[in-house]
Amino acid sequence: MKIFSGNSNITLAKKVCKNLDKELGKAEINKFADGEINVIIKENVRKQDCFIIQSTGPSEFNSPNDNYMELFILIDALKRGSANSITVVMPYYGYERQDRKDYSRAPISARVIATILESLGVTRLITFDLHAGQIQGFFSNKTPVDNLYLESYFIRYIENNIINNFDKKNIAIISPDEGGVKRAVRIANKLCVSTSNIYKERDCINNISNMVLMGNVKGKICIIVDDMIDTAGTACKASDVLINNGAIKVFMIVSHGILSKNAIKNIEKSKFNKVIISNTLTQEHKKLGEKFDIIDISWICGEAMRRSLYGESLQELYDTTFEESVNK
Repeated sequence: MKIFSGNSNITLAKKVCKNLDKELGKAEINKFADGEINVIIKENVRKQDCFIIQSTGPSEFNSPNDNYMELFILIDALKRGSANSITVVMPYYGYERQDRKDYSRAPISARVIATILESLGVTRLITFDLHAGQIQGFFSNKTPVDNLYLESYFIRYIENNIINNFDKKNIAIISPDEGGVKRAVRIANKLCVSTSNIYKERDCINNISNMVLMGNVKGKICIIVDDMIDTAGTACKASDVLINNGAIKVFMIVSHGILSKNAIKNIEKSKFNKVIISNTLTQEHKKLGEKFDIIDISWICGEAMRRSLYGESLQELYDTTFEESVNK
């Protein structure tokens, strides 16, 4: 196994390597004066099974497009270096919200990304909490996709940091929209707590015209669960709706903390008690205040890579966290 990383989330890549007791592969990734990306692989990869860890959302110095180009050129460099296999580990799949044609002449950008990755000869893709499960179907059987879920981390955080401090009978899991109802119900069932959801109407992208709570949250500790938080406008409105309907405290747990524009300021001013995100996207350059907690997912990422390489099942990763693995 040889592990390489682009510049999008080097900290996560190093943590993954530490968990696997491996060194990060030697590669130089720079930009020419005109902004073109240059990649040099500085070690032998012939007949090696190579992994590339690269989130394709925004990072400190790169846009999603820059991070994708780094990934594409890294793949090509390893392919031309005669690597035996190339597995892309993409903790966050950029363009995943553009997964369907919902207006005339709309592109399906998530499908475009799949086409490019397949044409480059990627052996396998490992990703986390896709916004839409059908994205897996955009890939043929030449490039199988493992879409892993972080729900076990959500559940462990809730048990250790919320249920231990409050009466379990007063806790409710909230879906912020109809698309996340199944996720909320799964988590609520495993925790044996109640669930509710919020119906929302949009009048344009990133703008909600109306929100209606479906369920009773009076006197409850509400925990919103979702796959991502971007500008946080929707999330902050959801927290207002819950408080206005009698909720005592409001938490939010999401897989991908994109946190664009004024998201951090919006959350700091909101009625949230805590917003919990994972480190699928780098957060080190952002000034996150006391309202934020970060869950480290490097263990499940590395374990998925190891199991993929040795042909072991990934099924139990859906229900196991690093702490549980250590306890075993």
